[in-house]
Amino acid sequence: MDRPRLETDADAGLLLRRGGALVADALLVATLFGLVSIAFRLLAGSLPSAGRWLLPVAYLGYYVAFEGTFGRTPGKRLLGLVVLEADGSPCGPRSALVRNPLRVVDGAVFYLVGLAVVVLTDEDRRVGDHVAGTRVVRAGE
Repeated sequence: MDRPRLETDADAGLLLRRGGALVADALLVATLFGLVSIAFRLLAGSLPSAGRWLLPVAYLGYYVAFEGTFGRTPGKRLLGLVVLEADGSPCGPRSALVRNPLRVVDGAVFYLVGLAVVVLTDEDRRVGDHVAGTRVVRAGE
């Protein structure tokens, strides 16, 4: 039987950093989306009916674009984290495309599903990490 996680300060620190990066990235995406929405309303008068799909698409696109290109998002960079492939190289486009749509699963019940998977499995990996073969570590590890 697997042992419960969060046995060391290092495990708790990584988990807190991941949570902080999630909050920072969400605030950045929401701010950018809000600015674009305001600009669109000023220029066009209203958002198109497809506008309700823009935030979820922008949110996932943000993660795929940054992690697929740089191996981390601005929030992860701010908190000293990087997403790595199984071979230790930075996360690439294919892995970013696989791991990030699974945020829907991880994010269920205010990210409790993702938290439970990180805490109860080895290597502090959420569902998207397990499926994509990635892991989030402190930069420089």
